[in-house]
Amino acid sequence: MSAGNGNVQLGVTGDEKGVPEEDAPQRRVVEIFGDLADALPYTQPVYCRTIETRPVTFTCAGCTRTVTQQRFPGPVPRYCGDWCRYQAQRLRTRSRVRAHRARRRADHDG
Repeated sequence: MSAGNGNVQLGVTGDEKGVPEEDAPQRRVVEIFGDLADALPYTQPVYCRTIETRPVTFTCAGCTRTVTQQRFPGPVPRYCGDWCRYQAQRLRTRSRVRAHRARRRADHDG
């Protein structure tokens, strides 16, 4: 057995969406399966941790609004919602297609 968390596996229970709708902080229990899993049965976590949402303020890359949302710990989100994410994806796809068609026209004409 080694100290530390070299081989840590997380088991998350609770809301899988990660984005609560209301402004009140939500809690989630995370089960940690670590290096001690060799000595314990695989289905038994080494320990459990309760994590809580926190308010995160960021600028949406899609609509450029400043948004504050309750989020679980992790990277800062890029989009304020699914609609902005969808619109940004469409814009990226359209620009890629436009560039591809321009290259094809240039190769065909030249």
